[in-house]
Amino acid sequence: MLFIAAPNATATTLQTTQATIPVCATAIWNQTFSIIAGSSGNIGASQSLLQYPHNVYIDIYGNLYVSDCNNHRIQRYPRGSMFANTVAGITGSAGSSYSQLYYPTSIYVDSNSTMYISDWTNCRILRWALGDPLGSIVAGGNGCGGALTQIYNSYGLFVDNQHNIYISDYQNHRVVKWFASNTTSGILLAGGYGAGSTADKLNHPWGIYVDSNQGIYIVDHSNHRVQFWAYGSLLGVTVAGITGNSGPWSYQFTNPTAITFDPYGYMYVLDTGNSRVQKWFPGAAYGQTVAAAVSMTTAYGLQIDHSGNIIVCDTYNQRVISFGITCHSGNSRVVKWLATNTTAGILVAGGNGAGSTPDKLNNPWGLYVDSNQAVYIVDRNNHRVQLWNNGVISGVTVAGTTGISGPWSFQLNSPTSVMLDPAGFMYILDSGNGRILKWSPGALYGITILTGSFSTPLGMQLDRFNNLVVADTNNYRIVSFGLLCSSATTTTAPPPTSTTFQICATAVWNQVFSTLAGSSGNRGSSTTLLYNPSDMTFDSYQNLYVVDTANHRIQKFNSGSSVGTTAIGTGSAGSSYSELNSPSAIYIDANRTMFILDTSNYRVLKWKLEEPLGIIVAGSQTAGSGLNQITTSYAMFVDNQYNVYVSEYGNHRVTMWLATNTTAGILVAGGNGAGSASNKLNYPWGVYVDVNGTIYVVDRNNHRVQRWNSGAMTGTTVGGSTADPGPYSYQFSSPTAIAFDIFGYMYILDSGNSRVQRWLPGATYGITIAATSMSTPYGMKIGPLGNIVIADTFNYRILSFALTCPSVTTTTPLPPFQATVPVCATAIWNQTFSTLVGSMGTAGSSPTLLYNPSSIAFDGYRNMYITDISNHRIQLYAPGSNIGTTIAGVTSSPGSSRSQLNSPYGLQVTSNGTMFILDTSNYRVLQWQTGEPMGYVMAGGNGNGAALTQIGVSYALFVDVQYNIYISESSNNRITKWSPSNSTVGALVAGGNGAGNTADKLSNPWGIYVTNQSTYIADRSNHRIQKWDFGASLATTVAGSTSDPGAWSYQFNNPVAITFDPSGYMYILDSANNRIVQWYPNAPYGITVVSATMSTPLSMNFDPLGNIIISDTSYYRVISFNIMCPSATTTTTPLPSEFLSYFSRMNQKYIF
Repeated sequence: MLFIAAPNATATTLQTTQATIPVCATAIWNQTFSIIAGSSGNIGASQSLLQYPHNVYIDIYGNLYVSDCNNHRIQRYPRGSMFANTVAGITGSAGSSYSQLYYPTSIYVDSNSTMYISDWTNCRILRWALGDPLGSIVAGGNGCGGALTQIYNSYGLFVDNQHNIYISDYQNHRVVKWFASNTTSGILLAGGYGAGSTADKLNHPWGIYVDSNQGIYIVDHSNHRVQFWAYGSLLGVTVAGITGNSGPWSYQFTNPTAITFDPYGYMYVLDTGNSRVQKWFPGAAYGQTVAAAVSMTTAYGLQIDHSGNIIVCDTYNQRVISFGITCHSGNSRVVKWLATNTTAGILVAGGNGAGSTPDKLNNPWGLYVDSNQAVYIVDRNNHRVQLWNNGVISGVTVAGTTGISGPWSFQLNSPTSVMLDPAGFMYILDSGNGRILKWSPGALYGITILTGSFSTPLGMQLDRFNNLVVADTNNYRIVSFGLLCSSATTTTAPPPTSTTFQICATAVWNQVFSTLAGSSGNRGSSTTLLYNPSDMTFDSYQNLYVVDTANHRIQKFNSGSSVGTTAIGTGSAGSSYSELNSPSAIYIDANRTMFILDTSNYRVLKWKLEEPLGIIVAGSQTAGSGLNQITTSYAMFVDNQYNVYVSEYGNHRVTMWLATNTTAGILVAGGNGAGSASNKLNYPWGVYVDVNGTIYVVDRNNHRVQRWNSGAMTGTTVGGSTADPGPYSYQFSSPTAIAFDIFGYMYILDSGNSRVQRWLPGATYGITIAATSMSTPYGMKIGPLGNIVIADTFNYRILSFALTCPSVTTTTPLPPFQATVPVCATAIWNQTFSTLVGSMGTAGSSPTLLYNPSSIAFDGYRNMYITDISNHRIQLYAPGSNIGTTIAGVTSSPGSSRSQLNSPYGLQVTSNGTMFILDTSNYRVLQWQTGEPMGYVMAGGNGNGAALTQIGVSYALFVDVQYNIYISESSNNRITKWSPSNSTVGALVAGGNGAGNTADKLSNPWGIYVTNQSTYIADRSNHRIQKWDFGASLATTVAGSTSDPGAWSYQFNNPVAITFDPSGYMYILDSANNRIVQWYPNAPYGITVVSATMSTPLSMNFDPLGNIIISDTSYYRVISFNIMCPSATTTTTPLPSEFLSYFSRMNQKYIF
């Protein structure tokens, strides 16, 4: 067993989005601690045990994350639980894959439950989304070392609100910052001059904290001090401890490890060697012990939780402990001083000592006095607002829950300010939750009207324009939020909030399902049974919520449990706000606010979890066809503005109900009676709304899916065959539900056929991905792990089809595209090439041979793709292999079906393996997902021609980050652009004026490269490179000599391919000269970087290592010239501005 002595990661974000920790100014901590995770002295790998835990973090919901170092995992303890789930790493399995950890030491969790993990032995920082099986490298990962591309045994980390990572680089005696936009190297911020005790050095730094001015507080472990490095400074200043002088006195530390701050700027340091936590006032010469325990043994982690308790990772005792906070108040009263008497006040509230009974207050803060002299008091430490009417001896709670802080709508967390508007609505500055709540008279909960990146806001007021003005105290600013009166009839088309799930590109689903809830054939109302469940969803904790229709309730099943609890409803049909009547659909947001389609009450309810009542946000509780009513409805969609789209089954329409107007809906689809025409629907069911406001409607009785563009009067069929039910792949039979994944693939629950179909964009048929014996299934969702979850309604159960990814690397975080390949500024390439694939002079169709290879591309996993022209196929080669697999086309079988290719030339591949194939002799571009049996047409496909609905003979293409396709049409002497939203017609972007050598013409164009400003074209028969700015009518020659072929450095002879490196240098495959020329920006000539005996080379690319790869076409092989990087002796020409912005946008999108 290896044990690593590692510290805490203090990782609070700048202007953090989580609630400010409610540490009162008079805080003291109970010296009798409680154990909140692990067991004293007991090592283990079960859910309740730990093995040398190193660090803790508490997320915005109060869940505890522990870096369980020697179990090589991250454990997540739900709030209040002693039993954890493993959310990163594999218990007891150390490793360096993206699914493994190797002695993790530090952790930070952002507001989206994304973890940042210091993976000690692997010398890397992983970013890991909750629920994902893999992490991605965001810092390090290049071996352990001292280069700025490396980290070395780094323990402490800090993540700011831009997701930049500050790393305490222990063995390198420095602190480095890795920007979120650059995961290849960091920058030095502090230390880095070797171990030492002078002001410019550190000695094994551990915990770090970064303030709002980017000043860094560093726990300088082996120097027994805390150093402060102001932003941009070359030297640190000691702010706590004595350099090189360890000890137990109040001015000393012994091997401190962790640091954090409270809202008042007080510093808390875990003084590991003295088994204590020291509180250090700004500028103080010594600290004050606020938590200590003789029984602590080599404690490493420190955090203050959302109640102000001090949490310590007591590492060698295999536990996490909590020291409870207590806040002593002052007079705990409200006193009125008359203007006519300044000598004594009058007691109007409290004054009976600190307490939580109705006659007492505890640290009262804000006040509001109404016209009747009733006093509203923010009772801060009781987390409530008390109303004391004039002359009474006790108060009444009108907001919050006495003594219980929290983030829910019925709770407050250290509130500080209150005011009322003329209508009697109360506004509360909920300081600890960083929000303002509006509380209706007599309401049981408030509504959040404002939230921001506050830091202990203390004051709030309305100005004369009714703008809300907040004193954002610890951000040292006053902020104003302008009053907006939204129109009741318009809204911006929002992006969806129904989650798009991280489904891997090669996803398959296990056809052996598991039952998540209910029992096949057994209906009932017990905690383990269901009665006609019709829909389900998951919250951010992976708890399952089931719409138990015939039981008139919503059942909540904790993750992994088949025993439910009733979250909403009474089990009996009813129409009060606490009851449901045959509910059909559910949506839940990140705050666990539920939207419930209460079908037989003809309404949609908005309901906070754990609250007793819902509120109506759509419908009027009576069936009808007026726009202030809904009728029988079975499905809905909620966008991120909380607008509700209702699929009205009985009214054959879809209506949108704005969050700002719950009294009437807006017709957005159908509404013209039942029918099969494009302007009608026939008993619609499922509905989905995309980021453009486009509505996808499951038109059940028409057995189709209709797409209604925003504002359109008619729909377009995108799945199924109108009024033609059946079992074939292009048909549906009474479909009911719809979902989408991140690739734009559509998933349909084909209820009558008991299957789930996946439809690619533009496809004419679907692929069955899940099927079994079901009985009228109604609901379907993609679960938090990518599993397909189905409400098998009349079998009274919820089914799950588990996602599997055939390759363990299919969801590995993707490397960037060609622009960020490691082509160093001083790069040279070995002139002795190696053959990667094929055999010189030997054409063939076997897995090891090629027949006229052309384009080369790489995906995010370093697989190489080659267009094998005369074999009419695309070949894939795993890294290091020369044995190909045919992944598109049929070997030696040209054809025009969507499963065949005919002399493909051009190819581009996204990081996840989606191919764009220029199918030259079919005059089309196919988009083809690796692993699928066929592609679909994204451009052309209408025969050879010059109309903009056609493409001519073409040899190269380029696909940008929006998936626009640029085609170099050789026979049409032009470049056209085809949008992903319109595959029927292209737009002219260059040339198109016939063959010629003037600035407005091209002659046999070939290779192409597109930036955010310009198109670069290998104008082959003019022997030049043309730069064509967007919208321009003329081009500029940037390389070569027009119509002047030759072998001189300023000339080309039939150039065919072009690309760029990160420095903006252009590389041209000069085919007839058998060379690659590197061309500096604005240079009059190029430099030959690669030259060899080749036969009609047609394509080139950089591989992920910066090697130059060439298709030596007529020699039937692909060859590689390896890169070398000598020491720099000259200054690199700076990157042009257009490339800087373009490369940053393209980062991690494509591998070309």
